[in-house]
Amino acid sequence: MTAPSLDIIIFTVMAVVVAFGIQFYRARRAARGERIGQHDVLMKRAEAHADRSAFLAKACKDYRANRHLSPRQLEAVEDALERLERKKAQ
Repeated sequence: MTAPSLDIIIFTVMAVVVAFGIQFYRARRAARGERIGQHDVLMKRAEAHADRSAFLAKACKDYRANRHLSPRQLEAVEDALERLERKKAQ
């Protein structure tokens, strides 16, 4: 084996080890109940108001199940939160 091919093998092995490490880390966080999703902050706010809105309760349930909401759903959740928070501030 020449030096460049050995470097490629080492790089590939290191990349695989890092990928498995990331997957292991995420699996442990998920097992402990920690959230990893992209829109967690927004959905945390929605959960705080879920008792006041059936729409937000359903959106939170869907997000917990799928870890994903469409862009239109996210806009609707943001609008509902703004309305509820505005109403609460008055």
